[in-house]
Amino acid sequence: MAKKPTLRDVSRASGLSMYTVSRALSNGGGVSERSRELVLKAARELGYVPNRAAQELRRNTRSSVAVITASTSNAYYIDMMKGIERTLRSCDRTAVVADIASEGRYTPELEDATVQHLIQSRTAGVISTLTLSEENTALLADWDIPVVFVDSHPPENTDVPSVTMDNFTASMRVGAHLAEHGYTDWLFLVYPALWSTRFARERGIRAAAHEHGANLTVIESQNDAVSARATLAAYLDQPETPTPRAIIAGNNPMVHGTLHVLNDRGLAVPDDVAIIGFDEFAWAPLLDPPLTVLDEDSEHIGALAARILTRIIDEQMDAERRGESPAPVYRPEDRQEVSADLVIRRSCGC
Repeated sequence: MAKKPTLRDVSRASGLSMYTVSRALSNGGGVSERSRELVLKAARELGYVPNRAAQELRRNTRSSVAVITASTSNAYYIDMMKGIERTLRSCDRTAVVADIASEGRYTPELEDATVQHLIQSRTAGVISTLTLSEENTALLADWDIPVVFVDSHPPENTDVPSVTMDNFTASMRVGAHLAEHGYTDWLFLVYPALWSTRFARERGIRAAAHEHGANLTVIESQNDAVSARATLAAYLDQPETPTPRAIIAGNNPMVHGTLHVLNDRGLAVPDDVAIIGFDEFAWAPLLDPPLTVLDEDSEHIGALAARILTRIIDEQMDAERRGESPAPVYRPEDRQEVSADLVIRRSCGC
């Protein structure tokens, strides 16, 4: 069967924006007669039939927000969701989770399919923990769906909001603390650059190693605990590879894999190898020894992102009631950077 024409096809054929096309097909105001005629002519020629039920749903409710995650196996997202859901409940909205990197394995095809589904389901807005492609970010904008990035940076040359941690400064603090212990041989086990926080974290660790005269090795793993375990084990199994005095684990899955490897080899923490991990999690204080972590308070970050998105959606609804364009309006203050706390426990040697 031939693919059914879409609103985007009508937009291309008429040479008008999707907002203008949508307004013209729904008899909305703010569209000139000439533009309306162009849209109706293009729709007739393409055989496009508006989905009135979907239009009414989009017009009358903005109650569901999508949270795009990059592997729900990371405990970071559990606390982040607490902040998002608590904030959304206060304004009678709900969150739906879409994982585009199941078990840390990202595919662009899954990202594309997820964004298409969110548009078709008329989600009110998106909170994304992974930097979406420029094409998908633009596609959501075409459909007036606001996006807020969390713990990830927006595509370049956009004004899309984000809530991130000052990863460079935080990483410098981690390195400075290792230096206080006199450790000079560090290993940084880190996830792929697809997760944009990787850049600032690695840059901060490298700067700290340079400042304190430490020898730093950086090894990259896929973003899941099984891969982290295999990657670190393969590195340590190389001939004449010394065991690092300190390991910095880039996130929770890297911590999980590291602990497995050290346990397999009978290496004691922190006597043989000290560990510091990024991102707090509920059972970090319960480990033996308790884990020193860089805590960015993901619950607070989630709440901040949800508050920004809620304001944007509410302003869109107000614009629609006035008969104006519901395109999301972003402000400079919608980009926020938070600080992190180094939670000192015993795994670092303290």
